[in-house]
Amino acid sequence: MRISIRIDSAAAKAQLRRWGGEFRDKAHKAVARGIAGQAVEVKQAVRAHVAERMTVVRKSFVKGFTAKVLDRDKNRLPALYVGSGIQWAGLHERGGQIAGRMLIPLHGRVGRKKFKAQVAALMRGGNAYFIKNKRGNIVLMAENIKDHDRTLSGFKRRYRKAEGIGRLKRGDDIPIAVLVPRVALRKRLDIERLVAGHIPRLAAAIQQHLETLD
Repeated sequence: MRISIRIDSAAAKAQLRRWGGEFRDKAHKAVARGIAGQAVEVKQAVRAHVAERMTVVRKSFVKGFTAKVLDRDKNRLPALYVGSGIQWAGLHERGGQIAGRMLIPLHGRVGRKKFKAQVAALMRGGNAYFIKNKRGNIVLMAENIKDHDRTLSGFKRRYRKAEGIGRLKRGDDIPIAVLVPRVALRKRLDIERLVAGHIPRLAAAIQQHLETLD
């Protein structure tokens, strides 16, 4: 929306300054309302996009993506924030590497806290050891013993399914995780493009609210 104003006198200029302050406050609120009306739609679209592109174990990862109005600064017009509270979520948008020695669960996904507790239980029980496989990878193993049936149940199930094994014997070695120096993540999300596609509707909504001002 474009507004053109011609000023012919000092009195008119003074009046405009007084009116401009009031109008600026009204415009600020109108823009915030326009953005808020579209923020819900953008948030739902982003979450659906993440759920479609990624295999998510914890629903909280998807819910971490949000869209909201930023309007606390009265000296600036409100803005639409789209992002996630999970700091490393942006790596899935642009791709990248996570450096540092890490244990990555084999044959399926396991929640971070649960996996940490399971490995700690195996370590305390003296049933966790590393080997180097034929490919040169360092693999964390555990022995199929009765004392750790509960801890190993998920690992055994996923291992049997992946390898096509019907049943494991007592004393068999179970691969738990692989130790890696870094993890490379490929680009899996395109949230920037998704949000850009909503800009025309967002602009229209803001303009509609501004046109109601007097």
